[in-house]
Amino acid sequence: MKAFLTSKISRAKRFYGLYTSGLNQTEVERLLQKDALGALEYYKGRTPLRDQSLKTVSFKTKIRAVKEIFFSFLMQLTPARRLFYGLSLVIFLCGFFWGQGLWILAAFAIVNLLLALELADKLTTRDELEIAREIQVSLEPQTLPEIRGLSISAFSRPAKIVGGDFFNIVKRKDDQMIGILGDVAGKGIPAALYAAHVQSIFEALSEKSASPAQIMIELNSHICRHLREGDFITAVIAYYDAVRSALTIARAGHNWPLYYSARSQTIEPLNPPGVCLGLDADTGFSECLQEKTLSADSGDILLLYSDGITEAMNPENRLFDLSRLTSALKESAHYPAEKIIEGINQRVDEFVLSEELHDDITMVAIKVN
Repeated sequence: MKAFLTSKISRAKRFYGLYTSGLNQTEVERLLQKDALGALEYYKGRTPLRDQSLKTVSFKTKIRAVKEIFFSFLMQLTPARRLFYGLSLVIFLCGFFWGQGLWILAAFAIVNLLLALELADKLTTRDELEIAREIQVSLEPQTLPEIRGLSISAFSRPAKIVGGDFFNIVKRKDDQMIGILGDVAGKGIPAALYAAHVQSIFEALSEKSASPAQIMIELNSHICRHLREGDFITAVIAYYDAVRSALTIARAGHNWPLYYSARSQTIEPLNPPGVCLGLDADTGFSECLQEKTLSADSGDILLLYSDGITEAMNPENRLFDLSRLTSALKESAHYPAEKIIEGINQRVDEFVLSEELHDDITMVAIKVN
């Protein structure tokens, strides 16, 4: 008997360990504070109450909101699954009021079957997203080109499986480099598709022209024909010529690149004018766009980055902001480009204190040797 109980207890412990594997306080807090609230906002957004705050409305309105959200949830199920879900509710209520335990078990089984089907759909979608992520990563430079006189490093991390940030570095000649870093408005698959599209167009255009402004104009002309209404893309293009020791940039509504001068040991935000890609298909885009050229000395650094860096948020809902990024760049300015990126990443991780990002993060550091 003792051996039997020991065996049962051992099995129970193994089951408990398997069932709770990966479970921690953070996961529970995320379920209650983010996932549940996110699901509530998702279903609420598909009701007539999407623009109302439920905190300030009357009790009667809250009851109506619960009903609307419940029906919104039901309508997201396929018709067949909706039918079986309704059937399970009827069976459960009948079993509860008539004291039929088998009916309650039947309702429980139907709900679990539907849960299994929905989970299978989610896992299939996740697998497809993983493939999409692999494709997105493969479109980024696998190894950065070696350019005479430059040290280059890049980093990109999406907030979701796929993201809207993108970058590319193209070697035009042994002593010429042209690179782009951009951010598609939004997240997820739509943004990732646009990002891949822009990457491929940029690579083709960079072989024809070395002018960041001209490439921007042609990019905008092409993108305006394909973007959905209301969508837009920010980008910055940098061109380096080692023969002239000159660095030229053009900016289309993107975050101001940071330029570290080794001579003065100061950091200057570069803000040549330019509106976002995809907003204006006419001459207004080219009229607003201007290039900025600097004489690049040994030790100078150009940092391109997306707003996921400056808008990274800590548990107190404070932003990493531009001042912290500037400080992190200055602290690591005497290192090669790779160490500069690592230093900034470390500062961001220490600030955020979470593996979860609110937005995609992308950086490219270009240092003159």
